Amino acid sequence: MKLLLDAGNTRVKWRLLDTAGQRCAEGAAAHEDLSALAADCARWAPEQALGCTVASEALGARIAACLPPSVAMAWQWPQAQCAGVTCQYDTQRLGADRWMALLGAWGRTPGAKVVAAAGTALTVDALSADGVFLGGTIAPGLQLMRDSLAQGTARLGRPDGEYQDFPHTTADAIYSGCLNAMLAPIMLCVQRMQALGPAPTVYLTGGDANLVARHLPLDCQIVDNLALDGLARITRP
Repeated sequence: MKLLLDAGNTRVKWRLLDTAGQRCAEGAAAHEDLSALAADCARWAPEQALGCTVASEALGARIAACLPPSVAMAWQWPQAQCAGVTCQYDTQRLGADRWMALLGAWGRTPGAKVVAAAGTALTVDALSADGVFLGGTIAPGLQLMRDSLAQGTARLGRPDGEYQDFPHTTADAIYSGCLNAMLAPIMLCVQRMQALGPAPTVYLTGGDANLVARHLPLDCQIVDNLALDGLARITRP
């Protein structure tokens, strides 16, 4: 039994696989309460644990406390090459979750890909048809953008709005503007990839993936926990 785990900025996601690589359980929890992870580990007793993290060492220690006593978490980090993907990004500064999501995307379909992870931050990464990670961008996620407006202005605040093409209220203008600021880098990345060759497949992952997909004027595929797919790929013999 294997445990795969992705420790993000706000949530921990995990998946348990049996010896045949079949999914037995999957879950997610906020940093503050990892009782569900501990319960899954107690029930399934994984013998191996692989993970990627962008979170603190303190959270890593709390995750380790959820594992069986004989199992240590083997944290995985970006490499120059792994599982068919070559990295042109500075591996010392690349988030492990971004790298694992790229490995997961590479294993799904042939051809070029754009991988957008819409969580606390929005990352948009380009993967060529021959498996080269060309690079990508990082921007604030939806909540961070809305929070920054509330904190940096005297009167805007953080009202709840709805998406509108042409907003008529400040609440809708803030919400629509922040969401548009998430759509733009995805669309730009796709355009730049199309200039290099056939149109890429667009994968969306992260907590706001469904929201982005509803408004993105492009064909896309939502893949939950794409980083866990990447971890699964590197555990295969």
